[in-house]
Amino acid sequence: MKKLRVPHRIKSPRVVQELSRLAAGLAASGSRIEDAFWENRLAVKIAAQLRTGDDQNLEAALDQLYDADPAGYSEFIYAIEAAIECSILTHEDRRYDVLMFAVPVLTWSRFSIPSGPVTEAVLAKLRVQLQTHVLAANVQFVLADCLFSPDQLPRGYHLTHELAGKLWAAAVAGERDLHMNPRQLAETGRFLSDTRYLLGGIAVPQGKPMFRWQADGTGETRGGSSLVPKFSKEEIVQAWQIHGAEALRPLFQGCAFELLIPDGFFSAWRMADRLARPYSMHATVDFLQTTLNIPASRLRAVVAPFYDQWLEEYRISFTLKERDDVLYGIVWTLVGDEDENSDIVGQIEATLRECGITNTTLLQNRFLLDYCEECGAPLFPSPEGEVVHAEFPEEGEVAPVHLH
Repeated sequence: MKKLRVPHRIKSPRVVQELSRLAAGLAASGSRIEDAFWENRLAVKIAAQLRTGDDQNLEAALDQLYDADPAGYSEFIYAIEAAIECSILTHEDRRYDVLMFAVPVLTWSRFSIPSGPVTEAVLAKLRVQLQTHVLAANVQFVLADCLFSPDQLPRGYHLTHELAGKLWAAAVAGERDLHMNPRQLAETGRFLSDTRYLLGGIAVPQGKPMFRWQADGTGETRGGSSLVPKFSKEEIVQAWQIHGAEALRPLFQGCAFELLIPDGFFSAWRMADRLARPYSMHATVDFLQTTLNIPASRLRAVVAPFYDQWLEEYRISFTLKERDDVLYGIVWTLVGDEDENSDIVGQIEATLRECGITNTTLLQNRFLLDYCEECGAPLFPSPEGEVVHAEFPEEGEVAPVHLH
């Protein structure tokens, strides 16, 4: 996620070294009991850093581990995420497990994709579907009354932790919604395809299940009357996508959208990042076919790798088979542990074939991450191996245009 560096604070070499030491110890652990030893101490140190409202020491330790101890780096990332999105709270002498969760929505439209405030009517319908199809029985949960674009998610670890704390507190108090001030949200960029997020907080008595797929169907009641049947996660996802989508449909007028399963904030965010790439590809090809009134077989894709210090992303240009001017482009960003050794090109080519595009040009050049100096848009590879601005044709240039 986007991280905000705070330049006016000075990082502490002693703290950075201690964080790195604990993460390295966890990575080298040889047993569950030793894992718990390192995890507990690392969690305390991370929580102390989050309370300072400054990410500098966490960022510095990550930078140190990235080069010196990749396994320690991975453990440290997951430890930070755990400290941000989940905790244990005491309310009225009762201890609760609490979690910040996210509901990702993949969407595309030739018009504006919505973001911002969500009405109480939509939230009420969404709560019913979450309780019926996703959450375990008798959980307390709260939803933020906002549809977040990626630009509007909190930037940085401590800001994400602050929002999580507000959601946790509202959930254990039995509140239903958490109000977000729309004036404090960042501007949303306009894209053909994008992701939207609904955020919430869950609170359950310590040790109880949060999600329906955790429940075993014995001893849990819904409304005090019947046992919760055991469903596979696949069945839960299918039911949620059908009924949850109906609850959200008023928000996405004029948009195609796909609802993903709610999960812990970081897990849901990573899942959305991965699935958004093929989704965006399908959306782009559909857009080009319908807008230009041409079949996918008339399109060609140009795929090229783009580097900063290392491989960061692939950019895919779309042209007509018989012409070299770039009509449109999308970015396929590497996520998670993907790198130059991952078969990203194979994934891209498979997705292009699913979209009906079989004419693909793969460039071997090491392109730099270039952007347009005037508008800031990414530059995309042409079939000749140059980076250019994608220029969608004027009406009538290629074929009759249908805009409905």
